Amino acid sequence: MPQQQTGLVSRRMVIGSAAVGGLGLAGAALIGCSSSAPATPSAGDAKTAVTSSASGGQPKSGGTFKTSVSADIETLDRYRGKAPAGWNLPSYFTGSRLLQFDNGKGRPAKGNIIADLAEKWEQPDPQTIVFHLNQAAKFDGRAPTSGRAVTSEDVVQSWKRYASEAAERKTMSHAANKDASIIDITAIDKNTVQAKLAFPDALVISQLAGLASIWVQPVEGITGKFDLAKDMRGTGPFMLEEYRRSVGFTFARNPNWHLAGAGKRPYLDKVNVAIIPERAQTEAQFRAKNLHAGAVSQQNIPQFSKELPGTQIVTASHIQNGALWGFTWADGQPWHDVRIRRALSMAVDRDTFGEVIFDPGRYKAVGVNLNLKWNTPLGAGWGDFWLDPKGKDAGPGGAFMKHNVAEAKKLMAAAGYSPGKPLNFDVIYPGVKYGLDWPTRAETIGSMASEVGFQIRQASIDYTKYVSNYWRGGAKFKGETQQNAVQFPPGGAAASTALEWCISYFTSKGVSSAVADKFPELEAIVKKTRTLADFEAQRQGIYDIQRYTMENMITLPIGPVTESVDLIWKGLHGPGEINGWPGGFPVQTEYRDYWMEGER
Repeated sequence: MPQQQTGLVSRRMVIGSAAVGGLGLAGAALIGCSSSAPATPSAGDAKTAVTSSASGGQPKSGGTFKTSVSADIETLDRYRGKAPAGWNLPSYFTGSRLLQFDNGKGRPAKGNIIADLAEKWEQPDPQTIVFHLNQAAKFDGRAPTSGRAVTSEDVVQSWKRYASEAAERKTMSHAANKDASIIDITAIDKNTVQAKLAFPDALVISQLAGLASIWVQPVEGITGKFDLAKDMRGTGPFMLEEYRRSVGFTFARNPNWHLAGAGKRPYLDKVNVAIIPERAQTEAQFRAKNLHAGAVSQQNIPQFSKELPGTQIVTASHIQNGALWGFTWADGQPWHDVRIRRALSMAVDRDTFGEVIFDPGRYKAVGVNLNLKWNTPLGAGWGDFWLDPKGKDAGPGGAFMKHNVAEAKKLMAAAGYSPGKPLNFDVIYPGVKYGLDWPTRAETIGSMASEVGFQIRQASIDYTKYVSNYWRGGAKFKGETQQNAVQFPPGGAAASTALEWCISYFTSKGVSSAVADKFPELEAIVKKTRTLADFEAQRQGIYDIQRYTMENMITLPIGPVTESVDLIWKGLHGPGEINGWPGGFPVQTEYRDYWMEGER
């Protein structure tokens, strides 16, 4: 039946960005079949506090928000970079998708999908979606786009680039991945496009609002009238004013943004994003008030809050990332033996690990209570979709999540290993790219695992190599210093929903596949769940996925996680109050609602 969509099913989740250090909330959305898809009540821990830095007061225009990232980009061209760091940041400030996730204001985001370039859309049949472009959407006023309106040709040409070049094209392009649904996007007229699907897909609308979506570029750039790798002409809330390699970016307010509204967003005149690889330097710049937020490591936030009058700790709900160790399924690897995988999991004391990494006692001393929750491997930030591994519904796999040295030793002995005859393997990760504590995390798990018959060696490698060969390498790899290996990603993904996260990790063609072709039964569960548009049916399907992965220990969940935390200078309004939806990625999408008072 025809479907006019203005907002879809919602759930709550959260992500903390290691690169930016900001706060955000996220969730999922499904296609329904009604004149207006109803919102499902927000899920997650209702007791989790959101400490707002902007309680009270009306937004004011002006000021420059100063933050930082830890790494430079490969290119300004959204479709040319091979790794996420290659194209993410500038697109979020200057670019637009057809759809987007709404922010939560003064509360967690609910996951509603709202208009971006497409001001309305309908689904005349299960395999066709029609998008009507907002005729007020205009490209950057500078030549060669010169403030012209977005047309269907920009969308069609951007789709063609996405389907042939984008690092994430397997997410939506059926030609790149038969499990993805979009066959093609074509123009109906100057202001209308339609997407044809290979099959009815409960995910595609949320995917179009997510990170791995089609970011619309002007045909002037696509046809070579300016170099997309070196310059940007977008339709987003900000314009790229200056980029200096290895130094930083300056984004200026777009005065003609089509979603400015009565409040004339964005409120900030500029956003300065410095490129600072070392956390010690970001913290020094924060002390000097050269950075406003996203600068202080979680370990140092309590002490800084005591030392620096005028700062404030802000929190959001639990982190969405489900940090994990991904096994390799190459021939000859020990991980084919489920006893070894289960033994490694039971060697991990997850509560002690959380105390070591997050040190919640230090936060309690400054009046902030952090709550540890285990991954399944899904992180607790996925709200209603997260299955508590300590709970009664976890199934048999819950036992393999519990710390049990005696049982782990029995399993290792049966497999031919012991503390005196350990199983040696590499833990491969890209240095401190995912957090300064990544080496500490690996060392902590390694120390626990040694008690039952494992011996790890840390293998820190270049980020681009890691992404290509391990995170997106098909889950069949060898170690860097020895054959046996695991990889250690943060458990994030270009996922707009919890189900899409599962598709990414637990299907053979998933972008971050952790299973190769070894678990067809699990893949069948994931694919069946993708067909379920009903909220409760899909949630139960995702519970089944988690039960299966825990019982068979498909990946090793490295948790727990806590609430997301940041330290900011007072006068900055937004962090902890303007909560983005991680499925729409990233925290930069929140900046359009930030504002400043006092010293700017």
